[in-house]
Amino acid sequence: MGTPPYSPSTFAGVTVEPLVDVLVDVAATEPLCTALPIIDAALHGRQLFPSMLSEAAEASATAHDKAAIALGMGSALSDSPAESVCRVRFRQLGAPVPVQQHVFTRPGERTAVVDFWFPDQGVVVEVDGRGKYGEGPEATAAHWQEKQREDFVRSFPEVRTVVRVVWADLVEPERLRVKLLRAGIPCR
Repeated sequence: MGTPPYSPSTFAGVTVEPLVDVLVDVAATEPLCTALPIIDAALHGRQLFPSMLSEAAEASATAHDKAAIALGMGSALSDSPAESVCRVRFRQLGAPVPVQQHVFTRPGERTAVVDFWFPDQGVVVEVDGRGKYGEGPEATAAHWQEKQREDFVRSFPEVRTVVRVVWADLVEPERLRVKLLRAGIPCR
């Protein structure tokens, strides 16, 4: 099941580096927006644990401050590359660190898990992509379900607003900054 995290293995007849080493190298050499989704995917897929990354970073000659940031931000809770990039943008914009995958629930009612929750500001941030909704009649049903889910989340008194983020907001961080500031999330 996957590449062993600590030892080289063979894939299609070629020896490949250990997953841990590859992730440390990626963290040290690639931009944070590229490295974090890869790290998060490995953690989310339970191919390794955060402690393994920390140990490898400490032992690696190529790891430095840049790598430490990416490795330290790694999270198994990111459900998509867009969520990982959104976390990078929050950091770059100086926004507070949100709670990931926060659960809103009431006994006897549905449960809703949101991408990001800023409890001090009462703001939910959801990262949306077109693939989430499908096409044709499926899209209509998915939109309706999402509307019902959002109404449920908004019904909690601690929720002031819900902010929807799309890829265009992640590619142009100023767009995201404007959305966050309008919602009352402080940024630099």
